[in-house]
Amino acid sequence: MSMFKLTISTPYGLFYEKEVDIVTLKTSEGYIGLQKNRIPFISAIEISSLFIKESGVTRIAAIGGGIVFVEKNYIDIFTDDIQWKEHLDKNEIQATIDKANEKLQLLNSNNIEKYKTELTLKRALNKLETLLK
Repeated sequence: MSMFKLTISTPYGLFYEKEVDIVTLKTSEGYIGLQKNRIPFISAIEISSLFIKESGVTRIAAIGGGIVFVEKNYIDIFTDDIQWKEHLDKNEIQATIDKANEKLQLLNSNNIEKYKTELTLKRALNKLETLLK
């Protein structure tokens, strides 16, 4: 399998940069696998698990959305929320879920605070799901 460069950037700096075999991520159309020599492609990334196969080993991360840019020999991913599966803490995730659910009970209108809380809850549930993979 041909290797290509994958770069994952966050507002806090470079999260990942290596040569990889394939990247599997979720767009609005569902999960797609991206390999070398693909036609140029730009898409939003859904809150989901991200799979990176490098040298025959698959690494899994929880990604809280973002944007992917694909060129023939490289992929750039931009996100503000990504964590390796092995760094996820079930107790911390459950505390976030509980806190978000409590906060949603108190919010009764469609405002920005409710949207932010729902997003926090979706990201935490995704992390819990990723942890179980």
